[in-house]
Amino acid sequence: MAEKELGDIPGPAGDRVLGNLQEFSTDPLRFLTACAREYGDIVRISPRNVLLAGPEHVERMLVDRNADFVKQGPETRRAGRRQSLPLSTMSSDGEDWKAKRRRIQPAFGRELSATAAAAMRGQGERMLEQWRPGQVRDLQQDVSVVTLRLVTALMFGEEYTDSEIAEVAGMVVPIMELSASPVVLPEWLPTRRKLQIRRNLRGVERTLARVAASGRAADPKAAPVLHALLHGTPAPTPAEVNDELATLLMAGYETTNDAVVWASVLLARNPEAAERVYHESEKALAKNATGMALLGELPYTDAVLRESLRLYSPVWMTSRDARVDVTFSDYVIPAGTTVTVSQWVNHRDPRYWKQAGEFRPERWLGKEPTEVPRGSYFPFGLGPRTCFGASLAGVEAVSLLASVWSRFRLRLETPESVRPRPALALQPLNARFKVEAW
Repeated sequence: MAEKELGDIPGPAGDRVLGNLQEFSTDPLRFLTACAREYGDIVRISPRNVLLAGPEHVERMLVDRNADFVKQGPETRRAGRRQSLPLSTMSSDGEDWKAKRRRIQPAFGRELSATAAAAMRGQGERMLEQWRPGQVRDLQQDVSVVTLRLVTALMFGEEYTDSEIAEVAGMVVPIMELSASPVVLPEWLPTRRKLQIRRNLRGVERTLARVAASGRAADPKAAPVLHALLHGTPAPTPAEVNDELATLLMAGYETTNDAVVWASVLLARNPEAAERVYHESEKALAKNATGMALLGELPYTDAVLRESLRLYSPVWMTSRDARVDVTFSDYVIPAGTTVTVSQWVNHRDPRYWKQAGEFRPERWLGKEPTEVPRGSYFPFGLGPRTCFGASLAGVEAVSLLASVWSRFRLRLETPESVRPRPALALQPLNARFKVEAW
C-alpha cells in the first residue's frame, strides 16, 4: 500500500483564518474527543499538528519509537512555547535526558514510597485536626499544604515553612492560569501573569538555594532525592539544580493534589463507593498498620484512585515533536510535526472500556484492565519517559484518601459547578465540600 502524506490525514477543516484554534481553546477536552470519535485513530488537527488516538499508535510513539520524538523541537521553540524550567530532566531530550534520569531515578525507589506511606498518615491527621462537621472546605487548598509539606520533607530532608509553601503555591497558580490561556504570547511581553511568575520564581530560587546548601544534602537517607541530584554524575550546574528541584516540587505537588481532589469528587457523587472506602479505611487504620503494609489493606481505595486517574488523569494530554519522519497507519508524519496523545480521550474510549463514562472502581479488582490495550491507560505516561514519581504519587494519594474518608463524609457544596480546567494539569474547579460526620 502506498504511503500517504500529512495532508491526506482526515480531520476538521476549521475556520479559514484560525483553523481549529478557537474550538480547541474554548474546550480542548470536548474538541479532542470529538476529533477522535469522528475521524478515527489518527487526526490532523492543524497543518503541523496530529492527534494519535489509537492505543497501538500511543504505544508506538511513547515506547517503540520514543527516540524519534523530542519534548521541544524547532517548531515548538519558534511557536514561543519554551519550557519555564528547561534544564530539568522533564524538559530535556536525548543523551542529556538519559544522563539526568540516571542521576535521579534511583532515589525514587520502594524505600521512598514506604517512607511516604508512613509520613502521609501523620500529615493527613494534621490537616484533619482543623476540620469540623458543618464546615465547608476548599479541598484543593487543604490538600496542597499537605502535599507540599510531604514532598519537601521526603525529597529535601526538611519541611518547608508556611511562608515558603505560600511562595511555591504562588508560583504554581499563575503558571496554571497562563497555561490555560488560549493565546500564546511572545516571551518578551511583560504580562501581569508573567511578571507574577517571575517574582515568585525569584523567591522560590532563594529557598531552593538554601535547601541545596543545607547539610542534609550530604545524607542519602535524610534527603535521598537532594543527595542523588547534588552528588550524582554528571555534577549539575546551579541552574540545573534550581530547575530540577522546582520541577520536582511542582510535579509532586500538583499531581497528588489533583488526584486526591478528583477522587473525592467522585466519591462524593457515589455514596455507596464512599461508604465502602470508609469501612475499608477505618478497618485498616484500626489495625495500626503503617507504611506499605497499610496500603495492602486498602485494595478498594486503591481501585478508587485508579478509576479516578482513568476519568480525570491530571496529565490529560502529552505532546512531542517528531525528530524524523515517522509512519503511522501508512501516513508519513514529517519531522517537525507536533504529535499529541490524550489520556482524556483514550481513557474514555468505549471501544476498550466497558461503561467508559461511568465511575466503576470495581473494574480494577477484576480482569478488565488487563484486557484493554496498553495505550488505553497511561496516567503517568508510557515507555522510557514514564514519570519516575508515579509510585510515590499513588502511595501518597491512597494514604491521604484513607485518612480523609475514614474520618469524615464529604458532600459537594455545589455539585453542578465542579468542572475540569485543562491547564498544565487537569484541575478540578469549584470543588468545595461540606464536612459531615459518618
